Amino acid sequence: MGKETRASEVSAGIVVFADDSVLIILNRYGEWVLPKGKIEPFETPHQAALREVLEETSVEAGITCSLGTTEYTYLSDVTGELVDKTVHWYAGTAMQSDDGAPPHAEPQREEGISSAGFVPWKVAVSMLKYDSNLVTLARKQLSD
Repeated sequence: MGKETRASEVSAGIVVFADDSVLIILNRYGEWVLPKGKIEPFETPHQAALREVLEETSVEAGITCSLGTTEYTYLSDVTGELVDKTVHWYAGTAMQSDDGAPPHAEPQREEGISSAGFVPWKVAVSMLKYDSNLVTLARKQLSD
């Protein structure tokens, strides 16, 4: 038998720091995750990552460097089929207000995000369902 062709999808996200805290969201499955989303046909991964963070959290971020990609397969809750997914990850920082405080995050409720905010990065590592190693890697990259 030949190898089945599966659907594929490409996304991008940013590990966003504000001082010693990182931006995380509570998704529709009740999981704490990093903000990310699908790349639109007209976008680069870099552009999509910036747009997705802004849409999902209302936080404006800047990208400092690439963290590489992650790849996994998931079961689509829409089609019931397996989907091969690649995510382009970046490390970045939040655009802070004039008083230096981290920006307020507002969850994109229409996408099922019930909470968004900055938490100390070591706490975020223990809270995240996936990709907690990216927080540690981003912290190292941003502090070098």
